[in-house]
Parts: sequence; C-alpha cells; structure tokens
Amino acid sequence: MADCYRGDKRATESKQQLRKALFQLLREKEWGKISVQDLTKRAGIHRTTFYQHYEDKFDLAQQVMGEMFDVMKETIFAPVSEGDWKEGHAAYVYIFRFYQHLQEHEEEYQILLKRGRELNIRQTVRAFFEESFSLGVEEVAGSKPDSQLVPIDMQKQFVMSAYAGTAEWWLRAGRPYSPDFMASSMIQLIENQSK
Repeated sequence: MADCYRGDKRATESKQQLRKALFQLLREKEWGKISVQDLTKRAGIHRTTFYQHYEDKFDLAQQVMGEMFDVMKETIFAPVSEGDWKEGHAAYVYIFRFYQHLQEHEEEYQILLKRGRELNIRQTVRAFFEESFSLGVEEVAGSKPDSQLVPIDMQKQFVMSAYAGTAEWWLRAGRPYSPDFMASSMIQLIENQSK
C-alpha cells in the first residue's frame, strides 16, 4: 500500500513538474520549437517518466488545459447560497468567480492567450464554454432556457462569444477592472440586452 502511495505521489509530482516546465517554455518560445527533451530537461525528469504519463507533447498540453478548465468549472460552480447573491442574481457569483479565477491564474491564462493558436486550443475552450453555459443556465434558472423566443443554440453562441471575448480583452488589457466590477457589468450588459 505504501509503495502504491509513493508511486501516486511521484506521478503527481512528475506531472506538476511537467506542467510547470510547459508554461515556462511556452513563455520563452513557440510551441513548435518545444521538444519532449526540452520539457523533460526543464522538469528534471527522464523521458521514460514523461512517456509513462503522456503520448507526446500534444497529449501533455491537452491534458494540462483540460485540467485547468476542469478546476475552473469546479471553482465557478461550487454551491452558492442566496446570501452570496449580488443585485438579486445568482449569476453574479458565477461570473465573479470566473474573473477571480482568471485573476488568480493570470500568468497561465496569459500564456494560453499568447500561444492559443499554436496549441490549437479552440476546441477545448469551446467545450468549456458550452458546458459552463449549460451548467450556468441550470444553476441560475433552475431549468433549461426558454427557447420559444430565441433558439437555444443562438443563446449559447451569444453568451459564449460575450464571455470569451470580454475575458480575453480583460486579460490582454491588464485587468483594468476588478472581478467584482466585471461581474456587475456583465450582469448589466445581459439585462440591457434582454430589455
């Protein structure tokens, strides 16, 4: 049992070192110029250890990004009590948590913005926003959105584009406003659009 624990602990440490190495290298050079050897050397692990966890550098990048977005979803959609609502909106809490998470992990998300095209993360980001949209609607409305007026696929595209675009602008602009201000402003913008 202890061997199993030590193995799990070593695997976790190796993965953390590789993640750290990945972001350090992405800060320094283009994705296409990063090799598995660069990653293992920077992480201080052997290539065999790398291949025990990942098929190649693309698998590493996809898993790291998947984990990042999973953590973000868990953070955003942790249970909310009515006492946490602001301006009568549960949505405020989710939006605030989204921007707060981006702020706390700004360096990694800045690197993803810079290297996003090279890493081909569009599909991963899209899946994150689609799932988050569905979760958010269920949490805030307690049901699926009313598609009588506006088709659900159109609502989804609007919300995903608004949040992704605004978050990208916010990070690229150096976070000129607080997460609280961003959440309140997004609520206002959405309310104004629905009038």
